[in-house]
Amino acid sequence: MNIQNGKYSMHVYIFVFYSTQAVFLPFLGYWFAEQGLSSRQIGLLSSLGPVLGLFIQPVWGALCDRFGLERAILMASTVLAPLIAFGYRFAGDRFWMYMVTALGLALTFSAMSPINEAMTVSHAQKRGLSYGGIRVLGSISFAIVAALIGVIYKRIGIEHMFMVYAGTMALLLASLFLLEKPRIGKNRNRVRGGFKAFLSQRRFIVFLPLVFAVSVGSAACSVFLSVFVNSTGGDVSGKIGLLNTAAALSELPFFIFAGRLIKRFGYFPILSAVGAAAALRWLLLSSEPTFGMLIAAQLLHGVTFALFVATGISYVHEASPEGFRTTGQTLFAIVNSNLAVLVASNAGGYLIDARGFSFMFQTASLVSLAGAIGFAWLARSSARTKAEAGTGTPPISS
Repeated sequence: MNIQNGKYSMHVYIFVFYSTQAVFLPFLGYWFAEQGLSSRQIGLLSSLGPVLGLFIQPVWGALCDRFGLERAILMASTVLAPLIAFGYRFAGDRFWMYMVTALGLALTFSAMSPINEAMTVSHAQKRGLSYGGIRVLGSISFAIVAALIGVIYKRIGIEHMFMVYAGTMALLLASLFLLEKPRIGKNRNRVRGGFKAFLSQRRFIVFLPLVFAVSVGSAACSVFLSVFVNSTGGDVSGKIGLLNTAAALSELPFFIFAGRLIKRFGYFPILSAVGAAAALRWLLLSSEPTFGMLIAAQLLHGVTFALFVATGISYVHEASPEGFRTTGQTLFAIVNSNLAVLVASNAGGYLIDARGFSFMFQTASLVSLAGAIGFAWLARSSARTKAEAGTGTPPISS
């Protein structure tokens, strides 16, 4: 793989980035539970990031679109995130310190996801590659690392998670120096006009709340799955590693073939199917599943996450005005991640403590089904508009 000319530099970066996520995020809820935190406290900690992100992510997006600061912001975030994460390690019984640490991590994490997505799409288009072909490497690295690290944590102890995270983030920092200077498209004069351009698109306005409806179940799963697994006992870290590996492996075919599926069926029909699959997935989790059923539910992750993200990002890229691609991905990330996690973590924690995990997942299933119905309506409306116009612009490949 030639990375000297930059063609595959994004592949390396994405592979390492998702390795850093695999050693930390899947196990954080389990670590919180081991410290004696309740589901409501874990939900509150998980919601602090999305709350801050609602305000700070648009700022990151505007700065990148205006000044081209993508790589500089990523470097700063990569250095600061593991240092701040040690606040959890030394928080003890001081919940306020958990909250301060969560806010600090949110400040760094909030910039990384939308910038990564915008840079990946831009790099793929420039080099004649596909978004899915790059992003699938993240799924591969996550699957491999999550499985291995679960076994390692069982041997060395979950408390070493923070040092492992710092080591992988050092590798991520090194991979950033391989990246070309991104050329997403600067816009120095019309940041406010870009937001107006988004808000003037009726379908985009309808698209965002439907994204939330389909995302909220995935957000609840990401926050509370490790807590649920911890309640079942046994080899918790090993189970968490295997479940996340199964989920990551299920992403591979959908990231690889998402572009073809989009060309064949279009954005909104796919998103409707994703909503239906999500409703089924959360219904399975609500039935007091065996570990085998948990694995089966995780295999639906390829549809509910990989296909959903690839389709959503491609649609946002096409719908975004020239020079506002990072802002467009930021708006998508705010709804898909921030708002969904904010609601899922708080409402989910309350529902778990009040009615149990089953009721929480049943609620998520109903909300996802509503999103599927909404996207089906949007698909029908879009098809009718194209038929009336007698033409239509084919969707871009992901």
